[in-house]
Amino acid sequence: MWLLFYSAVFVFCSVFLFVKLQQRTLMIQLNNHNLTPDAYRVVLKTKMTMQEFTDRLNSDESLSNVQVHFQDKKNKRVTYFYGIKNFPVPPMLTGNFFDDDDFNSAVAVAVVGKNYKKKLYLPKDQSYLKFQGNYLPVVGVMGDSYHTELDNQLFISPSIEMRSKMVANNYRIVIDGKTPLSKKKLTSVLGAAQVSHANRQHLLIEQDSWIVSHWKELIGLIFVGIGLLAIPFLWALLGNRRYRELLLANDDQRRLVYIEWEFFALFSGLGVLFGGLAGMLFFELDSYVGLLSYDIAFYLVNNLIFIRLISKKIKDLK
Repeated sequence: MWLLFYSAVFVFCSVFLFVKLQQRTLMIQLNNHNLTPDAYRVVLKTKMTMQEFTDRLNSDESLSNVQVHFQDKKNKRVTYFYGIKNFPVPPMLTGNFFDDDDFNSAVAVAVVGKNYKKKLYLPKDQSYLKFQGNYLPVVGVMGDSYHTELDNQLFISPSIEMRSKMVANNYRIVIDGKTPLSKKKLTSVLGAAQVSHANRQHLLIEQDSWIVSHWKELIGLIFVGIGLLAIPFLWALLGNRRYRELLLANDDQRRLVYIEWEFFALFSGLGVLFGGLAGMLFFELDSYVGLLSYDIAFYLVNNLIFIRLISKKIKDLK
């Protein structure tokens, strides 16, 4: 029974760490204007308006499900936003994020981070934010239970008239897709002088790379992995006396190995099952692929190690 409990505890810990990985990934994305690590920064060759820029994007059907951030170079909290089809949407506390109607509107509208809530003007049913002397209708408030840079962000969807007057080159242009975009395609369609990942490079590793950003959780998973890999060795160590007794009673080494493996596979498997189910009851993951791959891989490796280890030990005792 100790094997079942031991396995369950370590598998439960693996669920907890995968949840922490998910939370960390979300916080990094929210701290980065809800942009993924695959986002590109675009530098244009020629002068063009925001409307001309978005028209070029819409002219190529392969560039769908994208979001474009025209970030104010003087105020990092202000972003002029444009989206095509099903782009990634940040978590919302109230209201909605921008939709197609907002991008084709004659009136500019805004989505604000939760720290702007106290600054909103609410005369009746519609909230407004005073910005540069004008009142912008606010369609939604972004935020989550975490405290991130998104809480201080102001996203504005300019009206068609505004986009036709605003020069895209005056802003830091970042484009991101629901799936990774083609650098070559972006360069061709947008006539860009430069298209590069928004993350800065630091020596041989991206400064904001996944490994660097999640090192604490990865170390935790390494320790959990070591704990799981210790299972067959602990079983073999604790079973020395039993193996001698069984060998005296039965000379069939292969049958003894098989019987031992049956018990090991059963109880360690039940530990993986119960530990995983307990973790899923306590925590919620967007995807279980990584977690299941991790736990099942260690379970299979442990079984292979166990068979080899027990076969050698019983042979030596014989």
